[in-house]
Amino acid sequence: MRLFKTLGLFLFIFCLACSNSSEEKKSPLQINEIRGETVVIGVLPEESPRIIYEKLYPLKNFISHTLQKPVSIEIAKDFKDLEKKIKEDKIHLLIVDPATYCELKWDMKNKVFPLIKPEGGIAETRSVFVTKEDKKIEKIFDSLGKKLALGEEKSSFSYLIPLSMLRDVDISIKDFKSVDMLKQEQRIALSILIGDHDIGAMSEITANKYIKDGLKIIRYSERTPRYLIAYLNTLKYEDVEKIKDAIVYKADKEIRKSMGVEKFVPAEDRDFDYIRVLIKNLKGIDYIEYGPKTVKVAILPLYSPLTIYKRYDPLMRYLSEKTGYEFKLVIPKNFEEFIQIVSEGKVNFSYQNPYVFSIISKKYPIKPLAITVGEDCTKDEGICGGEKFRGVIITRKESNINKVEDLKGKKIMIVSPTSAGGYLSQKLYLEKKGFILNRDFKLIDAKRQEKVIIGVYRGEADAGFVREAALSVWANEVDISKIKILDYGEYLPNWTFAAVNNNPELIKTVKKLITELKDQEILNKAKIKAFKEATDEDLAILKKLGS
Repeated sequence: MRLFKTLGLFLFIFCLACSNSSEEKKSPLQINEIRGETVVIGVLPEESPRIIYEKLYPLKNFISHTLQKPVSIEIAKDFKDLEKKIKEDKIHLLIVDPATYCELKWDMKNKVFPLIKPEGGIAETRSVFVTKEDKKIEKIFDSLGKKLALGEEKSSFSYLIPLSMLRDVDISIKDFKSVDMLKQEQRIALSILIGDHDIGAMSEITANKYIKDGLKIIRYSERTPRYLIAYLNTLKYEDVEKIKDAIVYKADKEIRKSMGVEKFVPAEDRDFDYIRVLIKNLKGIDYIEYGPKTVKVAILPLYSPLTIYKRYDPLMRYLSEKTGYEFKLVIPKNFEEFIQIVSEGKVNFSYQNPYVFSIISKKYPIKPLAITVGEDCTKDEGICGGEKFRGVIITRKESNINKVEDLKGKKIMIVSPTSAGGYLSQKLYLEKKGFILNRDFKLIDAKRQEKVIIGVYRGEADAGFVREAALSVWANEVDISKIKILDYGEYLPNWTFAAVNNNPELIKTVKKLITELKDQEILNKAKIKAFKEATDEDLAILKKLGS
């Protein structure tokens, strides 16, 4: 009996020791009791509930432990349902795609605010057009007259960006046999695979899931964040700061993996202005806001809004950081709108080709600050050229046009009568050869560089005028091997960065900042080597171009 008592006492002490040891190993998060009002994360049903919960579960728990409050996930029925829940103060956090955020922000300016965005990984993805592997569709133009499937109207990747991509190459939804809105990206992929639709749009991350089943990607957009985390004014300020700090600096590998991201970074509202430009161009609604310290910089729209943002927004952020002002891009729909807003003094600075500068300078006293050095290489990736650039005359390789004399009486597509690389360069060259353009050729105003390349490729014109570098930028749109350079235009001074409004101190500061810019990352993204100070000689040449 005494033996059993001794054994029992030993077991009791052992268990107590283990219990104490176990308590010592528990983290404070496990000890503290989670209590208080539930923090609700609102999302849209872009995927099945099971997949949504699997992706967000680690993040949900992490936020719960960070705040020491319960956290739940609310999957709204659709955009209107989500909007209703926000207005009823039933949501505290949002995980939505950029277009949805822009729509909500515009409708509820003082209620919805950006918090965090993903950087790197599959969470920073591209919008793509897809078709079935056995379809004879290799380029976007092969799909004309076919059945198209798109997603929810508020979606960046399955609606807004794809329509912008089509618009960039002068394709309308009217060019398709039918257009259906299937809302969820998985439904679009499955519809193409079973043959109900010929082509569809979705995020690259969704498309890649179905590649092994026979899906094929035929066109990509620029890379952009798949989603952002936003907060509502229903969330306390201290909780907002706790969440931001925890996710940006402490989110573990499990969370990053489930969300498909390399890292999280703080988000600003201006990060999504490029989406607002797409909305403006497609729907005519301007969601971009400019504050009292905003400095507007207009960019001549040589390329798509997404490409322009990728190239020049880093420069805007650099100028913002150095001056204390908020530099923001202004991207007009076309050359004509650019000339109008700059000529009316509606922006502070402008960046344009030398011919457009000379036209505007006759209407408004803009001042050249710097000349660009370098541009896209024609054949290889990288930055080529110097302080001058030129245009080229292109035609189809199979055509009977082998010299410029063969162009007489032909249809020639030009970018615009105000384009330097897509009109003036070739005009000066051909005039030296004795041609008068309006007399000897049938000119077609295409408005954009890519439309000229595509028009020549599709046989809508016999030849085209484009900037030399445009061939490399738009090489993925057409089979460039079917295009040949017939001849080269005259060299022109490179693009000009100019001051529009009179603020002497700011102008002096900006001129110094850009001409002394050594940040290689900013220059590489802008596809230039440097900015050099504009001289009196440069000004004389610029004025001569418009005469």
